[in-house]
Amino acid sequence: MKRFILAQSDKEFYTSHSGLALVGLCLNRLCLLPDRAKEAFPLSPGSNGIGLDDILRSYVGLLSLGQSD
Repeated sequence: MKRFILAQSDKEFYTSHSGLALVGLCLNRLCLLPDRAKEAFPLSPGSNGIGLDDILRSYVGLLSLGQSD
């Protein structure tokens, strides 16, 4: 994976969703919460449901965008 470089620019325009990449990187590298949620509540074999780790990642993404619902 490529390293994430933060830089301020006067020429480029960034949207409010551009911070999701940084939040996703922090969740994958620094936080153990999704992995522990997957271990605590695993999906049963053969089921095709949504795991708790995916729900936690989605919720943290919504919170980082400023949406609580």
